[in-house]
Amino acid sequence: MELEELVDALNEKLRAAGADSAERAFGLGFLLGLFPALGVILALFLFKIINVILAFVLVVMASLAILGGAMLLAYQARQNSIRREYQSSVETEINQYLGEHKLSRRQFEALIHPLLPEDAPLTAFLSPVNLGNVPPDELEQQELE
Repeated sequence: MELEELVDALNEKLRAAGADSAERAFGLGFLLGLFPALGVILALFLFKIINVILAFVLVVMASLAILGGAMLLAYQARQNSIRREYQSSVETEINQYLGEHKLSRRQFEALIHPLLPEDAPLTAFLSPVNLGNVPPDELEQQELE
């Protein structure tokens, strides 16, 4: 039960760090892109270069483009924040757990793999080998050989 609580806590820590960073980056990216675009459209409208319908179409198109850019920015911020949080605190907590329970990294990953959902941020830092199919006892014997 202790391992499951640790995995849940570590995964939630990564998820919270990523969500917070992505939310801030999305809001900032959208606002920083929207104000200049609206300014340009307003200037074109005031100088009678475009009419109301074209201005509306341009606002919609600019909003979609800015939305896509803000989403990309948020995704990158989320990934970077999760990686930073993992390196600064989660990896240390995992290493402490490994030392306390005298487990290897492969054994630990084999134990936590079935506990994690597929979309868990912690899965990005696990070995690419499908460890869920190898029981921890077999891993231990493989390492001794």
